[in-house]
This record gives sequence, structure tokens and C-alpha cells, in this order.
Amino acid sequence: MIQLTDLIVTVAQEADDPLLRLAKAVEMSSRLNELGDHLIGHFVDEARRGGASWAEIGESLGVTKQAAQKRFVPKESPELSKPSMERYTQRSRRVVALARHHARFSERIGTEHLLLGLLDESGGLAAKTIAKLESGEGSTRIAVLHRLDAEARQRPEKQPYTTHCKKSLELAVREALRMGHMFIGTEHILLGVLLEEEGTAAGVLHSTGVTHAAAAAHIESVVNGPQRVLPGA
Repeated sequence: MIQLTDLIVTVAQEADDPLLRLAKAVEMSSRLNELGDHLIGHFVDEARRGGASWAEIGESLGVTKQAAQKRFVPKESPELSKPSMERYTQRSRRVVALARHHARFSERIGTEHLLLGLLDESGGLAAKTIAKLESGEGSTRIAVLHRLDAEARQRPEKQPYTTHCKKSLELAVREALRMGHMFIGTEHILLGVLLEEEGTAAGVLHSTGVTHAAAAAHIESVVNGPQRVLPGA
């Protein structure tokens, strides 16, 4: 269990000025709150995969079924989470912009569009990981393009991100926190997309040989290996 004394020592070592220490303490408190939310979210997801109902999950959390769903089920929406987007690298922000571009003939922005954005950002660690693991050169792009509906539709004025797309980006934040990174790189988005197994992109990636376990192992070997690269590349 995390001890208060350990947190106090950590903050004290980062600054000498009392006001700077206070600011560091506020920052750490916010980080701990976020970690706590994702810790609970991880086990909520595990319980759902195990067949638990929202009523059962709500009872375990001490809230109603409706309150549990409101907290842990993303809703279709044109907006993304502002706190997480503020921590996105430039490459990751371009990936989201590219996803919107690829969805210009679609009613919604889905994980398949996010995957095309990751592939387009070819200098990112996500695209390099896919290229390393996919069964054949370009096979992932070909597979996802086959899954897209070529028929042009009337796009709504406020085009929403699908629940699977929003969940993938939520899981990207969780993967970044798991790796000890306080920003969201393309590699974290790829891992989030792979974790959202009900999304179109995860199915495509699995069909071309890109799994979460293999991608995570490759990314961590690149980030922590002898020829270390900056996370978020």
C-alpha cells in the first residue's frame, strides 16, 4: 500500500520552495486520482468480460446500475476527453485529425478510421509496430480499407465518435499510465485500439497478426531497449 510518508518524501525531493512543493503535491494528487479511476475501470472491464451485469457491478461499487453505466460506458459524442487530449503528442493529435478525415464519408468516426490515422502517421511508433508485426507488407491497410463502407452517406453536422472509438482512447490513457508515461503517444493509441476487442480495428489487426501482447512487447522493447527512443515517437 502507498504510504503518505513516501508521497511526502517524493514531493519534498522535487522542490525546495514550499509553494512549489504545494503545486507538486496538487499535481501528484490529480495523478493519483486518475490512477485510481483507471484501476477501478480495469476491474470493471474485467467483471464485464466475466459476465457480471451492470446491476451487480453497481452493487459492488455502492451505486445504482445507471450510475455505474454512466461512469464507465462511453457515449457516442462529437467531443473527446479534454484532459487526455491535452496530453496527446503532436503525432497523436495528427492521428485523431486523420481519423476524422478518413471518416468524411461516414456517419461516425470509428476505430477503423483511427487505425488508418495510425498507419498514415508512418513515423510514429504505432505504425512501425504494425509494420513489424503484420503478416504481409501493407496487409493491415488493405484489410481495413476492405472493411470501410465505400458508399457516401449524409454526414451529421456534429459527427460523433463511436463508443468503441472513445473506449479505445480511454484505454490508450490507461496503457500510458501502465507504462509510467504522462502523455499519450501513437503507441498508446494502438494498444488501446487492440484492447477494445469489439471495435472494427481490433478485428482487422488480429486478422493480420497484430495482437496486444505482441505489440506491447515490441513497443516496450523499443522504448526501453539499448537504442532507446523517446516515448510518444
